Amino acid sequence: PSGLLAFLESTEAPPATALEEERVDERDNLQLVQQTVKQRAPHWEALERQVKYVEKHLEHYAALALQHWAQKTGRGAPNASGQGKEARERPVVLRRRRERLKSTANWPLFYYQFHRDHALPNLIWNHTTREELRNALESELRAFMCDREAAGNTLTSWNHAELEVHYQCLQNEVKIGDYYLRILLEQRDNDDSPIRKSYEFFNDLYHRFLSTPKVEMKCMCLQAMSIVYGRYFEDIGPFADTKYIVQMLDRTCDRMERDRLVQFLSKLILHRRNVSEILEWNGIRILVELMTLAHLHTSRATVPAQSNVIEGPAQQQGGGDREWYYNLEQGDKVQRMGPVSFQQLKDLYKSGEINNKTKCWANSMEGWRAVGSVPQLKWSLSARGTAVLDESALAATILDLLITCARYYPSRDEEDAVIRPLPKVKRMLSEPACLAHVVQLLLTFDPILVEKVATLLYEIMQDNPEISKLYLTGVFYFMLLYTGSNLLPIARFLRLTHMKQAFKADQTSSDIMQRSVLGQLLPEAMVCYLENHGADKFAQIFLGEWDTPEAIWNSEMRRILIMKVAAHIGEFTPRLRAHVAARYPYLAIPAVRYPHLERELFCNVFYLRHLCDTHKFPDWPIPDPVRLYFKFSSSPLMSLLHLMGLLYRKNQI
Repeated sequence: PSGLLAFLESTEAPPATALEEERVDERDNLQLVQQTVKQRAPHWEALERQVKYVEKHLEHYAALALQHWAQKTGRGAPNASGQGKEARERPVVLRRRRERLKSTANWPLFYYQFHRDHALPNLIWNHTTREELRNALESELRAFMCDREAAGNTLTSWNHAELEVHYQCLQNEVKIGDYYLRILLEQRDNDDSPIRKSYEFFNDLYHRFLSTPKVEMKCMCLQAMSIVYGRYFEDIGPFADTKYIVQMLDRTCDRMERDRLVQFLSKLILHRRNVSEILEWNGIRILVELMTLAHLHTSRATVPAQSNVIEGPAQQQGGGDREWYYNLEQGDKVQRMGPVSFQQLKDLYKSGEINNKTKCWANSMEGWRAVGSVPQLKWSLSARGTAVLDESALAATILDLLITCARYYPSRDEEDAVIRPLPKVKRMLSEPACLAHVVQLLLTFDPILVEKVATLLYEIMQDNPEISKLYLTGVFYFMLLYTGSNLLPIARFLRLTHMKQAFKADQTSSDIMQRSVLGQLLPEAMVCYLENHGADKFAQIFLGEWDTPEAIWNSEMRRILIMKVAAHIGEFTPRLRAHVAARYPYLAIPAVRYPHLERELFCNVFYLRHLCDTHKFPDWPIPDPVRLYFKFSSSPLMSLLHLMGLLYRKNQI
């Protein structure tokens, strides 16, 4: 196997312990012969030396006598003179020194790995394969010996160039190029075995993906392509057929193929040039529609308080809302039926009363569409196969993909100048149809999805001219409904957007409460804290129990907020389970009142009762004492005189 031969080119050395175990004692043949020969007497050895001496001298004198006789008789003289002349005229050629050729292959490592078992993407090697190799070589040698005997005295050569060993134990393994797909997929997180010639292997995988009619094989190829491109996207370069992958995702009806295509797209965006292809071929719309399926994921873990507050009555759960209409053809006439619930629509499909070509409609849809073209109905009624990812995991993968795309195109350049027009990916995600579906994923209350949605919205809304209309999606209501603890991405988003909304505020409130969309939801102190101290500290306050001059907030106040917002939203969350593409109809919420603050006097950024409590808060910092002093001095309340004196003593106004 090529994976085994690759060890010959390796520069690694086998372990020293392995060399010690396999080392064979060197054999001195001369010493062995001398030990086996019978020792002779010393006088015989002396006699042999004398005989050799006499033979040497006899040969010398005989050669001289023959030379003298040849010169005297004239024989060999011309040849001798000719040879002498040729010798004088012949150029002197220095003979090259004999060098011993040394092999550059790493044979020690090869033999060490040969006797070990391997299960690598490019090598499956074990006792069975070694036995098959030995049997094949023995059969080849026996056949060659028979042929050589049959040839008689004819010189015979072995046709080694056409020798091939077929390993029967590996016949069931799917192999593309030099790699086994099963091992590659099992070891997808293992980078110890690099892929050689990644560009060629990636093309081989794509060719097999296009040529095979089996969905299982297509999915294996897609998974392998995701692994290879994720590791070597810089070597492979941009993928020329990104648009076809997007089109396949839109047309497929197989759940496994859908998930593998999404995973492959999440790797393709590692190369920035592939992102433009996704945008050009309407990939954003397709991906956002798939994200909405997360509302159908009913097996996720839920927080008890969350389900008690958000979910509707028991009879409305499970798709009880009647959202759907459909056309029933009766001969030449078309009868409009409905409204029916999502569950009733499933029953109608199972009974055969409706099919993929039946026209249907629900609120928020642009027009009547065939059942097979509506993502929710397509993947719930007519899709086949087993999904690799559940609906929440699929949405999380798509959100990661969209976040990466948005970060490729920042809203400001290197000189901190705002880029106009807004980058295309952010314009597409800012469209009402897409933005509403992204925002409404917050109502899944899945911690992973909520965090990713908040991160994506933060990336989209930076220097976005559509930021003033963001409140119409209900995003601020949905975020404050969340009961989880990973609030930092939400706090960063609120810090960026809460003062930039074009809503109609209560004119009787303070300036910051009129400018902040959170003024109707949070106490003024919390809004000021977010604006003055930033997202990190606001998230810390929002999750804890605080009773300080700048913030009074606790879990009971948060529960009141959730109850009020949930009552205001009403039955929209159950509606999403019946129709995942429904869009929230915005309605302003009345100001939320907190009983804990009824007896508190808030001025500037402080609760005066706590600020005057010098025993509990003796050295509480006042960032702008002059402004606070004159704000107090304009009040007719005599009870503020003590506070003014306190400010004078603490800050020496």
